[in-house]
Amino acid sequence: MVPLKSEECLHFLIEILTVLKSTNKYEQVFSLVLDRIVRMYHCQACAIILIDPATEYLKVESSYGLSLTFEKSFRRKVATGSIGKLLWTGKPVILQHPQVNPDAAQDVQLEHPFGSCICVQIAVDQRTLGYLHVETKEPNVLSEADVPVLQALADFAGIALVRSRLYEKVLRLDPIDHDTELEKYAPFLEKLAAAVTRAQTLKEKFAILLMDIDNFKQVALTYGYDVSKLVLKECATIIRSFLRPFDAAGRFGYDEFVVFRENVSQEEALQFADDIRRSIEQQEFTHQKLHITVSIGVAMYPRHAQTERELLLCAKEALYQAQRSGKNIVVWYEAQVE
Repeated sequence: MVPLKSEECLHFLIEILTVLKSTNKYEQVFSLVLDRIVRMYHCQACAIILIDPATEYLKVESSYGLSLTFEKSFRRKVATGSIGKLLWTGKPVILQHPQVNPDAAQDVQLEHPFGSCICVQIAVDQRTLGYLHVETKEPNVLSEADVPVLQALADFAGIALVRSRLYEKVLRLDPIDHDTELEKYAPFLEKLAAAVTRAQTLKEKFAILLMDIDNFKQVALTYGYDVSKLVLKECATIIRSFLRPFDAAGRFGYDEFVVFRENVSQEEALQFADDIRRSIEQQEFTHQKLHITVSIGVAMYPRHAQTERELLLCAKEALYQAQRSGKNIVVWYEAQVE
C-alpha cells in the first residue's frame, strides 16, 4: 500500500476543484485528475473510460501509460463481467493481486498486466457515465482504503463532463443575454480564450475592461425593477456602439459588463475605456432622464496575465480599486500594485 500524505491529497483535491470551477472544458479536469493520481500512487497506468452515447460501447477518453494505438482500438461492451457490474451497481472493483480473482483481472485489464487495480464508477445524478481505472505494476499497492479518494476524483471528472455538455447545449440554444443584448458570459469567455490562443501565436496584445454601474442598487430601489432593467439595456447599447467588428462585450454580473478590445496599446485601451465612461456619464437614461456613472478596471494581455482567468482577476482587482477610489473613474491594473 502507498501511504498517502493527507496534506498532499487535500492540496490536490482543492487544486482540481479550483480548475473545475473555472473552466467548461472537461479535458482540462480529466488531465489534471490523471496527473494527480499518478503522483499519489505512482501508477503503471490510469484512464478515464466513458460510455459513448452514440454506440453505447466503452472508449478511453483520457489516459496515462497507455499507447495511442491501444486507445484507438479499445472498444468494449458495457454490460459484461466485473466492469458491467461496476457500471450497473456502482460497486468498486478492487484487485490487490490479479491471482486472487483472475476472471475479474482479465475483465478489467487494459493494455498491460498489472499488480493491483481499482476501478470506480463515474456517475452524476444516478446516470452512469463510465469509470476511472487505476493500476500499479506491483501487487498489494492499492486497497479498499484508497477508494474514497479515487471516488472523489472520479466524481470531479463526472461533474466536469456534465458541466461541459450542459455548457455546449446552452451555447447552441442562445448565446445572447436579452436583458442587455450582449453576449452571455459563457460564450464571451470562449471568445476570450480563443483570443489568448491567437495572441500567443501572433504575438499580439489586447485589453480587458470590466465595468460596474455605480450605485445601481439605489436606482433599482428608487425607480423599480423595470426601470433598472431599462438602464442596463441602454447602458449596454452605448457600450456596443464603441465596439469594432472584432471586439466583444458580455454581461459579467447583474450590473457588470466585460469588454474585449483587440490589438491595442495601454494608452489606446485607457482612452477607449474613458470614452465609454464619459459617454455613459453624459447620457440621460430612460424616460426618468437618469444620470448614471460607471467604474472601469483595465488589464492587458500579456503584460498582466497569461490566461483568460488570470486576466479577468486582474481587471476585477482594478475595478475594485476604481470603486474604492471614488467611482466614475478608469483604473489601470498596475496602478494598485506599484
